[in-house]
Amino acid sequence: MAIVIDENLTASPAETRLPSGPIILRQILHSDLGGETASITYTLDGRHNVCFQTAQGQVKQIQINGLKIPGGANERSDTIALVEVGGGTDLGEIIIKQTIRAENNARDSVTLAILS
Repeated sequence: MAIVIDENLTASPAETRLPSGPIILRQILHSDLGGETASITYTLDGRHNVCFQTAQGQVKQIQINGLKIPGGANERSDTIALVEVGGGTDLGEIIIKQTIRAENNARDSVTLAILS
């Protein structure tokens, strides 16, 4: 099987304004192979004007490589920030999709409420 999601992806805070402050994405994972290296990709829908704010600028996708996923359940977290690009958005929520690539592919997502 390989990567196992023990607890689904969550976001704290679950509600935000744009631009957002730091948002912590948390999840509990383990590898049933006793441990393995993985990469995690977070993706936003390309059809709306909300992006991740990174040191390299505004992007629709963030990839984190070289993660060591242990054999026992392990909480991991990533901190992101969101920004609106261009005109105002009338979106009420944003879905952040996640793909974990290792011996297998695991997928998850989290929904954030956008406050006006």
